[in-house]
Amino acid sequence: MLHVRPYKVILAQLIGPALLAATFLWTTNAAIAISVLAGGLISALSNSYFAVQAFRHQGADNADKVVRGFLKGELGKIVIAVALFALSFNFLENLNVVALFSGFLFAHLVGISAAGWMIRGPVGKTR
Repeated sequence: MLHVRPYKVILAQLIGPALLAATFLWTTNAAIAISVLAGGLISALSNSYFAVQAFRHQGADNADKVVRGFLKGELGKIVIAVALFALSFNFLENLNVVALFSGFLFAHLVGISAAGWMIRGPVGKTR
């Protein structure tokens, strides 16, 4: 059975953009670093809500609850992401839009990579 631990994916989505933001802080400026970090946090927080809702129920006996959890999680994830983007545009000074969306995309890619790593393992063998 393939098993991905959602909290590990979310943790990777928090650490990856934080490291990228630290790199930008060191090489460019604080506005870009904060924008990258905000984008990464938007991704991680919205995906956290999805993970809680989607993986709350398991098993064939709970199939309808699993489907409802996925739908509720996906809808909530979108609402949370839109709300956090709106807050970022309204309250972050010197926001770099490209860096914000880059941080968001980077966190998503880190999550996909982390999930793939957990399923396939470091040498490409299915566990």
